[in-house]
Amino acid sequence: MSSSSQPPQYRAIGVALAIGSGVLIGSSFVFKKKGLLSSQKGHVAGEGVAYLKSPLWWTGMTIMILGELCNFAAYAFTEAIIVTPMGALSVVISALLSHFLLKEKLSLFGWIASLQCLIGSSILALNGPEEQSVDNIEDFRKLFVTPWFLSYAGVVIAAAVVLAVWVAPKYGKRSMLPYIGICSLIGGISVSCTQGLGACILTSIRGDNQFKNWFIYFLIVLVTVTLLTEIYYLNVALALFNTAMVTPTYYVTFTFCTLVTSIILYKGLKASATQIMTVVLAFVVICTGIFILQMSKVDPRKLAKRRPDKKRTPTWQVECNVVRLFARAILAIHDSLA
Repeated sequence: MSSSSQPPQYRAIGVALAIGSGVLIGSSFVFKKKGLLSSQKGHVAGEGVAYLKSPLWWTGMTIMILGELCNFAAYAFTEAIIVTPMGALSVVISALLSHFLLKEKLSLFGWIASLQCLIGSSILALNGPEEQSVDNIEDFRKLFVTPWFLSYAGVVIAAAVVLAVWVAPKYGKRSMLPYIGICSLIGGISVSCTQGLGACILTSIRGDNQFKNWFIYFLIVLVTVTLLTEIYYLNVALALFNTAMVTPTYYVTFTFCTLVTSIILYKGLKASATQIMTVVLAFVVICTGIFILQMSKVDPRKLAKRRPDKKRTPTWQVECNVVRLFARAILAIHDSLA
């Protein structure tokens, strides 16, 4: 069922639910982070599940569940290409509350970089190709079991396993990207399944029972497992790194994975050369925004003077050298202007 066949008020309901979801999820990050911090006193950061005893963490978890329910309902009323970018609101709410409640101060460049990430993601979403949608479980199953989507899902799951088993234990203390990568890769599949599941549930409420088909129960299990996986690794990222850093990065990578998965599942890559170029430029805006956001938390002069660590891997050395060259260029421009 395409969006054009839905009642006009469905889109307004979907947008309202998406806004409510952004406010709730953005607030939940702060409550969960405060619970994580209070529960980790005397423990190694990012290890264990002591946060399960924290009332603050459970408050954040409850708010997050409510937000996810609103998000789930929004996908049932309108397309993912509209709902997903509105997750930007959760970034703004989380950064604002973290600034005041967690004392995780964002510099001017941090705020500008966060805004740049949101602008890039919005451009990407607004220029994404149109996708078809379904309102019954049998049509969704036919899309799901196509060789192209099953191959993509297999690669995504394999990549997430590699990140969880090998990359995260080795590099997770130095970079949040392995944990964010797991959340985003799994989240892309989760959102696409949630969109189909929500539409089928809405169809059942309208009188056409979809629960007679076994595949809807498979989707329920899949959505539950992927959601729990996202929650666990997002908790680890929040425990180890600054909330104001985790939230925008997670939003950008999650949006990217969601749009790619939706395009592949719904066979929606129908764009002109101009649209494709716009999408490419949007990714450039997002990537530079993430880089500036990372740099806003570090003094460039310290990076410029830091010696390479012999114990670092070659990839990490290359990354540090690039950052140092960038820092030196900034200092050279500053000195020339002075």
